[in-house]
Amino acid sequence: MDKPFEDHGLFSWCELMTKDFDSSMAFYNKVLGWTLREVPGRNNSRYALVMNENSSEPFAGLLTMPEQLEKSGAPSFWQAYVTVENVDQTLATALEHGADTVLPPMDIERIGRIAAFRDPQGAVMSVITYQRDNK
Repeated sequence: MDKPFEDHGLFSWCELMTKDFDSSMAFYNKVLGWTLREVPGRNNSRYALVMNENSSEPFAGLLTMPEQLEKSGAPSFWQAYVTVENVDQTLATALEHGADTVLPPMDIERIGRIAAFRDPQGAVMSVITYQRDNK
């Protein structure tokens, strides 16, 4: 599964931003049989890695919704990331073609660089460039 973390344009990660972390963990464990392993989160958030019964490698994450987003009235939602060669360049190209910035480029320690935009039809896409030494 290394290719999604390297190849430009491939979906590589999903995260659930949830208002009720414990209930979400219990729900997905019961419904899909996922194993969820809580790890240290960032900025006082809670985070869990998601694995299925056939793999010990995580394929997704759950995190507590950031306060700013929760205050906006956003519901809990799944967010997908697409690997890109350069987050800043990809965001600039998206903006040139009618997108709006949802999350400006930012670095995530030990992971890489992310950004998010809303396409002209209103769909939100998150992009990521992974640190090369993270794999």
